[in-house]
Amino acid sequence: MQNRFEQIEAQLVTKIYKEFLIKFDGNKSKFAKASTCSETTVRRVFLNKQRMTVDLLLRFCAALEMDVIDLFKDSKI
Repeated sequence: MQNRFEQIEAQLVTKIYKEFLIKFDGNKSKFAKASTCSETTVRRVFLNKQRMTVDLLLRFCAALEMDVIDLFKDSKI
C-alpha cells in the first residue's frame, strides 16, 4: 500500500512540475516565494528527496492557481 501512495505522489509531483515550468519558467525562487516555502523545499520535492505534505500540496496548487481536484484527474488511484 505504501508503494502505491508513493506512485500517486510521484504522479502529482510530475504534474505540478510541468505546471511550474509553464507558469514560473523554471524559476524555483519565484515559485517558492509564491508558495510560501523555501527554495530548498521546492528543489527537494522536485528531486523526490522530500515527501510532499498535504499542506505543501495545497500551497503549490495555490501558487500555480489550480484546483487540487485537477491534479487528480487522469490519475489512476
